[in-house]
Amino acid sequence: MMKRKICEFLTVFLIYIIQITLGSKMEIGGIKPNLLLILPIVFGYLNGKNEGIYVGFIAGLLYDIQASSLLGFSSLVFSLAGYLSGIFYELFEQNNFFIPLIITFITDLLYETFSYVGNFMLHNRLDFLYFFERFIAPECIYTASCVIILFWPFRFLNKKFEKKERHEKRSESYVTRSPGSDS
Repeated sequence: MMKRKICEFLTVFLIYIIQITLGSKMEIGGIKPNLLLILPIVFGYLNGKNEGIYVGFIAGLLYDIQASSLLGFSSLVFSLAGYLSGIFYELFEQNNFFIPLIITFITDLLYETFSYVGNFMLHNRLDFLYFFERFIAPECIYTASCVIILFWPFRFLNKKFEKKERHEKRSESYVTRSPGSDS
């Protein structure tokens, strides 16, 4: 279990490094995907609410350090996104990437809209339609489309950890069982 947490932290940190170093290379028309938002959604969907909240908090904190003027806002939103996707953990088959795609789109839409309100609207820049068409909608589409690419490697990684954890549980139960017991 601890190995999983460390691996998830390293994954979040790796995506953070990719986002801050290669973000300008991924830019299309001035729009960059929010890769860190994808992580809590995918991990929550694959592992449940607790994993989504954990990964969301770490990813949101790193995003706040990198790009936000309000420390904690992204952590809160990303954690909620991880929790929301974790609700679907046992309801749908894990091969279905449409749920994380839809949750990513909606969460990014809400996140960017609230960011607009906090960063622009409160500073008397009231042209919401312009910001929506030029920045918010394209980023939501771009970020959601990245789910299609990132979902499969994260699912593969998750399957590897599940297999290893099942093997370790089996080994543990075999070792803790005393000889001659009827269990």
